[in-house]
Amino acid sequence: MEKLALPNRRWCYIYRMKLSIRPLLFATVILLGACAPSRPTAVSAPSYPWFPFEWYTTNIKGKEYKAAIFVPIKIQGLPANFAAQFDLGSDATVLYGDALKNYFATRAQLYALLDTTRGGMNDSGIRNYPTTGLPVSFGTTQVPQPLLMAGYGDEVPADSLYTKSRKLVGTIGGDFVADKVLVIDYPQQRMCVLDSVDAHWQAKTTFVTSQVRNNRMHIPLTIGPRTYWVLFDTGSSLFTLTTDEQTWRGITRPGGVTDTLAVNSWGKQVAFYAAPTQSAVYLGAHQLPPASAWFTRDQRQLEFLKAAKIDGLTGNAFFQNDVIVLDFKRKRFGVVR
Repeated sequence: MEKLALPNRRWCYIYRMKLSIRPLLFATVILLGACAPSRPTAVSAPSYPWFPFEWYTTNIKGKEYKAAIFVPIKIQGLPANFAAQFDLGSDATVLYGDALKNYFATRAQLYALLDTTRGGMNDSGIRNYPTTGLPVSFGTTQVPQPLLMAGYGDEVPADSLYTKSRKLVGTIGGDFVADKVLVIDYPQQRMCVLDSVDAHWQAKTTFVTSQVRNNRMHIPLTIGPRTYWVLFDTGSSLFTLTTDEQTWRGITRPGGVTDTLAVNSWGKQVAFYAAPTQSAVYLGAHQLPPASAWFTRDQRQLEFLKAAKIDGLTGNAFFQNDVIVLDFKRKRFGVVR
């Protein structure tokens, strides 16, 4: 739930003096008042179009993890309680065909809202189609033509279509951030999309230069003597830093793997292996929390790193206590001080 903290205000009270007060005392009060320094007036932060998000948590090996970010969404013509995973590692917003199919009387009715002449396939082998009548909105932002992934997602039973429970029906990717600014307030669990960085955020934020390709932001992390370019991926909530095995061995402490996790990645179980980094991790001059680095031998993950020309992935874990500003327009990434 969004909470707005009102600034403390100091109020000045003017007391009317009785007419019987002696003129000399009255003059003295006026002079003292004129000499008193003026008190600064508290300035409220501008109002922003915040929209909320929720953490999806899961228990792994007896430990609670923040595994994903879910954002409430609306789909035109379907008045149900929907949510989508917030995943800036994806360059496009997608809806899940199996999760939505029971909201339509027939398969033909759903497919009438797709452009089946322009079907494609993602790197997991799942077929997708552009939509022509299923715009997705969250906050004040709308994605007019998300993709639909055929045969993907958890089917919603007919008797649960319009119940109060939240239905996960898609993924919000990076197609809405082109030439925009995204502010993520992790402590307050809210975000907003802006046209530019205003004076308020400029004064409060320390930026580093980033790279933007295919609606994805790459940021520089320095570990020891070297800087690594990594994708900032909000779909990667479990891991502070993920890379290939060779890079992993160069940045972690001797002694080998200290932890192992198997996670779901687009319907496939993928194993990841961890060890603490041997040096502190920096974003510019900002030291990030102590971290473990992870690697995987999954070929699809490794091919993605190679194709994107990046050294690895980072995500929410480093910044869960921060407010961050992603300026896609000016290609910079900032942490609010």
